[in-house]
Amino acid sequence: MYIPRLRKIDAVLKDVKQADPDTVVSRFFITKLLREGKITPLKYVDAWVVNIDELYGYLNGKVFHDKSYTPPPKRNIQKSGDIWRMFKAEDPDTIIRKLNLRLFIKEQGGRYFVSSLGHWLIDSDELMYRLNPRGIDCRANMPHLRWHDETVRGFKKAHPYLPVTMNIVENALKSDNVFKIKNGHRWIINYDQLEMEVYKQIGRI
Repeated sequence: MYIPRLRKIDAVLKDVKQADPDTVVSRFFITKLLREGKITPLKYVDAWVVNIDELYGYLNGKVFHDKSYTPPPKRNIQKSGDIWRMFKAEDPDTIIRKLNLRLFIKEQGGRYFVSSLGHWLIDSDELMYRLNPRGIDCRANMPHLRWHDETVRGFKKAHPYLPVTMNIVENALKSDNVFKIKNGHRWIINYDQLEMEVYKQIGRI
């Protein structure tokens, strides 16, 4: 079962910059993706959060759409504590906690009830849909994102042993296999995909 890896924007930025100090990802960029609905604008309690698998998947060229929810014939009712432990086991850095999970499902109007012993019993299928309305079902790797201009000019320097020219790099960028998106007045590209496309054009793969 897929468990969404939810993060606050600051945490996403911290992780991305630690893994890739040269990344061009910024708060403005992520907020723009949320505002434009490119990735799910999910408000979890008091903060906007991102499913990093949806974010990374989108930046790798995948397109996601909201899906309708049809309750299964048999409801999957679980204690809030059991749901929290399930998230924690799959994602040690999860922001899901018992108390904020309860607040989220209450604010969202989701199905739950409180037992006579004080246990919160939550419809976990509906909860998963509300946390993951586009049905992301697998983990995605973080891409290396770069500015278009610097990449084209610096590609040969970064790959001195490859027989490439700026024209070859520009032609590779035109491929639908290379994700690109405009941010302000500049283009951001998926550098990993660009490298693969250049290798194809010069017959290295």
